[in-house]
Amino acid sequence: MTQASQPCISAVDQSRLVVLIETRFQRGQGVSDAASRVLARLRSAKVVPPDGIPPDQVTMNSTVVLEAADGTKRELTLVYPEDHDPDEECWSILHPVGAALFGVRVGERIEVPGADGAVQEWTVAALPFQPESKGWAAL
Repeated sequence: MTQASQPCISAVDQSRLVVLIETRFQRGQGVSDAASRVLARLRSAKVVPPDGIPPDQVTMNSTVVLEAADGTKRELTLVYPEDHDPDEECWSILHPVGAALFGVRVGERIEVPGADGAVQEWTVAALPFQPESKGWAAL
């Protein structure tokens, strides 16, 4: 597992996610557990320019490879709610899977509820795509 450093978030992700969650709350949709988890991460993280994000950290629109203890692997992308499509392995930041992934780094473990409700543990094995490392800050 990687050594934990001070969590950070890009200014772009921070501004978009705060507005997203506030808008849902103002519409009376409440704040889900996943949204609360994201808000906690937003509050505790240092806001940096997109080029200040470590290249091994999961950000919005990142594609990650997760590995289970039994060697099972899956590749998925962290997306905004309007692009949520589990059939295509695109998971919303406001879903428990997306909220668990946001801000973690390669080598870290996450826990997410499985389809049967049981908690599954995964390790972030690789980060094949991260917009910030490609200079794509506006994604």
